[in-house]
Amino acid sequence: MSRRRSVVVAGGGIGGLAAAAGMAARGLDVTVLERGERIGTGGSGLVLYPNGLRAADALGTRIGARIRAAGRATRPDEVRVLMDARGTVLAEEPVGAAGAFAAPQVPVLRSALHRALLDEALTEGASVVLATGVTDYMLRAGQVAVGLSDGTMATCDALVGADGIHSAVRARMLGDGAPQYRGYTSVRGRTTGSALGQRGHVVSGRGIQLFVAPVGDDTLYWTAKITAPAGVWPALGPAAARLALLDALEGWYEPVVDLVRAADPEDVVVTDIHDRDPAPRWVDDRVALLGDAAHPMVPALGQGANLALEDAAVLAEALASPAPVPEALAGYARERMERAASVVLASRRQGALDQGADRADEERRNAHIRSAGRKDADLADVVGWRPRPRPEAGAAAATTTIRPKKGAAVMGAPHIVLISGSLRLGSTCDRVAEWCAQRCAEQGASARVFSGAEVDFPAYRPGLADRHAAVAGFLGELRAADGVILVSPTYHATVSGLLKNALDYVNDIGGPVPYLEGRAIGTVAVGSAAQGAVSTLTTLRTIGHALRGWPTPVGVAVSQAPEQSGVDGGESGPDAARLVEMVSQVVWLGGVRAEEVGTPVLGAVA
Repeated sequence: MSRRRSVVVAGGGIGGLAAAAGMAARGLDVTVLERGERIGTGGSGLVLYPNGLRAADALGTRIGARIRAAGRATRPDEVRVLMDARGTVLAEEPVGAAGAFAAPQVPVLRSALHRALLDEALTEGASVVLATGVTDYMLRAGQVAVGLSDGTMATCDALVGADGIHSAVRARMLGDGAPQYRGYTSVRGRTTGSALGQRGHVVSGRGIQLFVAPVGDDTLYWTAKITAPAGVWPALGPAAARLALLDALEGWYEPVVDLVRAADPEDVVVTDIHDRDPAPRWVDDRVALLGDAAHPMVPALGQGANLALEDAAVLAEALASPAPVPEALAGYARERMERAASVVLASRRQGALDQGADRADEERRNAHIRSAGRKDADLADVVGWRPRPRPEAGAAAATTTIRPKKGAAVMGAPHIVLISGSLRLGSTCDRVAEWCAQRCAEQGASARVFSGAEVDFPAYRPGLADRHAAVAGFLGELRAADGVILVSPTYHATVSGLLKNALDYVNDIGGPVPYLEGRAIGTVAVGSAAQGAVSTLTTLRTIGHALRGWPTPVGVAVSQAPEQSGVDGGESGPDAARLVEMVSQVVWLGGVRAEEVGTPVLGAVA
């Protein structure tokens, strides 16, 4: 009988315990090392959104059930009240299954969530060691030597750094210094028997925003984010910070002030808010980062715990696979890094908007809430994440090839290849690519869509196509293409790294004369950040020129995929119209190439 793969998890927080439970359920030998003497003793509450709940279910159906039982699921028609400091209602945000997310949210106390995850990890056979932290690690042949806070060493097949925003594992791996203070602090607590009742609220004043959520038993947890210099509020201590917050709330809507006044000072937690820029890597051979150790973020979108659960689900599946540990961890990082980076940056933007630190910012934020009908418009796409389906052993990767619609006629019947730059299966990028492929078919072209998962190749090296079937298939499609459409998520104001790496393989297409010589190239940037979209489109067009393509079609920026209408030309809305214009140009230019009319005609297409 083969030896079980051994994994040490540094940190007994939400991400570490979730990963431990998921890995132990898959037969791995898991030990959690927690530097504290107790697990999950503070931190007020949080909200688990649909993405976090899907991740919990992917870890194990019992894990998902335990987590739901620990919190309070929102009712289908439940709303969260958004108001200003005086109590004027700005909007009512649907938060139940009948709302924008088509799934309930589950507010839960952190202590209850920790307890549920700890129980599940122990039930599945994981070991948990308290008052023992990880201080260092050293890679050895086929193993990791882990330095412990008591001066001893432990060895394992893989080390997971889930040891929080001040991670010792991250410091050893990246040495990138301290996290960055974001200009506001957090005072958190819970109150029973409030006049606000069992309903969520977001109350926004100048330089302060207070989030309130019901967690059952007539209890509300609340978080006040306060614009302030670093270190001022934590230096006060919990009791004095609560009194200082009461002073800052003078003149606010009275039930909100009473909520803070009635809180037990011993339950209050004070923390300055920090994050980090997206990390260049999460993995060092047999060592991987997870949760706040990998991607600490501000709480403006409420996604810290949810992304930790996502990380845990992907990591557990990766390490339970037969792949060697370094390859499994590299795959985990490829799947998670871009997703987490985009949420970190979206949270940072939302946090800056939320605070309303002066009068102009306050008015801008409140006007945004009124017009959008919700506090955080970026959240809708964030919570759409779903675990990536794992193919059955020996199963071939799914492909999407769309043939021209019967009766459609375009010169030369061009073949169009569409490439999505997002690794998350079913992402907005994937849906945009599929939508554009349908429009290609309506105009007489055949289309082949490559999802991000399909172009997640090994690191490029010349001649790899001769030894890697997926690479050979991808290059074969590009050779046959008359036009190419590149769909990239906006990420850190540049093009998707996954998409750029996939296009590196184009160097193998034509032997001594590589590139996409003469092919029409269309470009789509997908994301809600306008500046990021502009930069992404610019980079995509630069790539088109570098590949010697014909990037004359318009570049299109969209925030979401248009609905599939099923009727030719029946789509409405500016995003759909711009996409149709771009697709039409690519198909027309591809048709010219397919007909081999000779030298391409340069310039814009009428």
